[in-house]
Amino acid sequence: MAEENEKPSEDLVEKAKADSANIKNPIQRVSLFVRQVLAELGKVTKPTRQELIKSTGVVLGFVAVVMVIISFLDWVFLNVVTFVFAG
Repeated sequence: MAEENEKPSEDLVEKAKADSANIKNPIQRVSLFVRQVLAELGKVTKPTRQELIKSTGVVLGFVAVVMVIISFLDWVFLNVVTFVFAG
């Protein structure tokens, strides 16, 4: 399935490179860039409400787990440093 998607993308890249090579004027190059960006933005899909909620939950869960791990390591290092320097 990925191979099917790669061929049109490669053709599009080759076309964009050819268009860019043919244009010498900087203003035309900027105009081409903006047109290409707008074309790519037209392909963007928004997540559904369920996908957004699920992704937000995953991110918040991951952040909570990392906070617990870092807090535990901070506590361990505090005790080690206190033991070494306080005697």
